[in-house]
Amino acid sequence: MENTIQFIAKDGDKVVIKKLKPDEHHPIDVVFFLSSTLDSMYNWIENYLKKAIDLEPIEKAVNDIVEGKRLSKNAVAEIVITVNGPKINKLINQLTEPLAETYQKKELNALQTLLKAYALRKAFEKLGLKVDYNAAVGELRKGLKRYAPRK
Repeated sequence: MENTIQFIAKDGDKVVIKKLKPDEHHPIDVVFFLSSTLDSMYNWIENYLKKAIDLEPIEKAVNDIVEGKRLSKNAVAEIVITVNGPKINKLINQLTEPLAETYQKKELNALQTLLKAYALRKAFEKLGLKVDYNAAVGELRKGLKRYAPRK
């Protein structure tokens, strides 16, 4: 089997197929490809999280945390501390509590970690801070059609 990076997903009428032979491309092109694939995966993760859990309380809390802040080291520090603090932990515990009968404690802990990551990603996004590898995809899509989402 030759070296190939592939991401294939189908959910209802949504289909994502991405393939690349890394040996035939510059390493930077492979990085862009992986970033684009990660962007698709993050979207799928968030869509499934929204199907499983009402994320509106987290989004409201994030809006409250970020409201009136500008990008600065103090704002970033405050956001990190707040998202990892007792108020957000309590909220996340309330959101995951109904799943306690279905999932083991370690699974719930992993889900709570995902929800904290979701909150932190959304907060940084609202602040204008790009910290994920997939942040480059938005920049690439502005001028290069080959990174645009396919229908």
